Amino acid sequence: MLVELVCIGLMAVLVADVFLGVWSRYVMHATFQWYDEVARLCFVWMIFLGAAVAVRRGAHFRLHLLVDRFGPVTRRRVELLGTLVVVAFAAVLLAGGIAIFPIARRQVTDALEISMVWFYGALPVGGALMILFAIPHLWKLARAR
Repeated sequence: MLVELVCIGLMAVLVADVFLGVWSRYVMHATFQWYDEVARLCFVWMIFLGAAVAVRRGAHFRLHLLVDRFGPVTRRRVELLGTLVVVAFAAVLLAGGIAIFPIARRQVTDALEISMVWFYGALPVGGALMILFAIPHLWKLARAR
């Protein structure tokens, strides 16, 4: 899936970037000014895209010890409720990310001088993908008997 490949690519860039940052600090004795901003950008996007992948896989945190003791009907209702909570959280991310856009586009980072939209853009994208990936789970839970 494309989102997973993007996460893998971001992880590779993050590892290389942090390696260069450590190397520049301890070998060259002169730190690159930009490495921490690149690392932060990769990390932020990995978090929100990774959360969307977790929704797609149904891998978000659950209390299996408790939920597995319920009967099938109650278990389905609890899973439905849990998925609705994830969708509500994703909707907050989506709305908050869109709301902060006017402020973010006026700000730039210190070292790279790129727009903060690149950072804050992960919120609405991740939220939208979480909602999109939760819809099949909701449909399956709602149709189950």
